[in-house]
Amino acid sequence: MSTWVILITDGTVIEYVPEAYETKQQAREEARRWAWILSGMGWLQIEESDDDRWGVGDRDVRLVGAEGMGDWVGTFWTWEGYPDPEATLLGDRAEARSWVTAPLDGALGPAAIEENDWMIVATFERGGEEAYAVAHRLKRLAAP
Repeated sequence: MSTWVILITDGTVIEYVPEAYETKQQAREEARRWAWILSGMGWLQIEESDDDRWGVGDRDVRLVGAEGMGDWVGTFWTWEGYPDPEATLLGDRAEARSWVTAPLDGALGPAAIEENDWMIVATFERGGEEAYAVAHRLKRLAAP
């Protein structure tokens, strides 16, 4: 993996700016710090799993490895509410928009698209269920 991404989520919502790091060690330390901050600096219990996930109340801090060096990160939230892919790096805004709005299974286009300077979201609807493709502009952090 060439990039490590921290995603802080509440369900299918990414609540804070995704951060990208060059090393897993640095990213893991920062993910642990995020969990501690979200816990009220120790007031809430932090549930840590073996797969680089930290649960704090309704929020999850996720550490995800991704290939490449893009300036955007995309996450697809399935009909069941799971991220797949959890993090895919996208080169620039144009690539991010193309990825987010691509029809599912080659046929189902987005029912709604929302975007601003730092985020693009497409909502897909099927039989009363929703899936989401989301791309965020990354905050890249280098080792000191």
